[in-house]
Amino acid sequence: MNKLSRLTSIFALVLATASSAQAVPIYTIADFSGGVTNVTNFDSGLGLQKCSGCPEGFVGGHLLFDATLTPGAGSGVVTVPLTSVAGASNNLIFNIILGGNPLEFHFGDANTQGGPAIQFKNGVFNGFDFVQDFSLNGQSFELSMQGKNWDIKTLNSNGVYSHLAASGHLTIGDAGLTNQHVFEQVSEPSTELPASVPEPATLTLIGLGLLGFAAMRRRRQ
Repeated sequence: MNKLSRLTSIFALVLATASSAQAVPIYTIADFSGGVTNVTNFDSGLGLQKCSGCPEGFVGGHLLFDATLTPGAGSGVVTVPLTSVAGASNNLIFNIILGGNPLEFHFGDANTQGGPAIQFKNGVFNGFDFVQDFSLNGQSFELSMQGKNWDIKTLNSNGVYSHLAASGHLTIGDAGLTNQHVFEQVSEPSTELPASVPEPATLTLIGLGLLGFAAMRRRRQ
């Protein structure tokens, strides 16, 4: 490998490293909604009954996610865990209300068996991956959200959540996440000088200068 090729390789590596260093999360706040499609006699006062004059009971909430992790079209089903974000409360990161209180769940709740994680299908919102155990009126329940579908079950005599109390769905696809806007992180002031990363335009000029210098040396030789 001659000097010109080596310089070209080094320049490409530096440019790629700088570009990845500049990639930062774009935290997005969005609302979601859904409905109740089935309520059984196991509901034990869950407050999920269909209301008079409306086709389905209320389900809704909001979440905070990193939009840069949204997969592209044709990627199939991809699940991205929700995580803590500086300056954002657990209620802001994930909050869902099913029917009336007290069926309200947040990010970081106790007895969470899985998730919460946002799910995408071919680049669009496809629901959640979330499992939460809870008690109400002396009875144990489990809320399970898999993709767009959710259900609430009670324990059977063998201690397994199998008796259906209620079920429903979420609105998914391009219309699934509404009122989207960017969340501005509140950062604490730092006394340290920020590490400066050369901008891509500056790196390009430096690279062209190196390549020109190498070409001139090659002609003289």
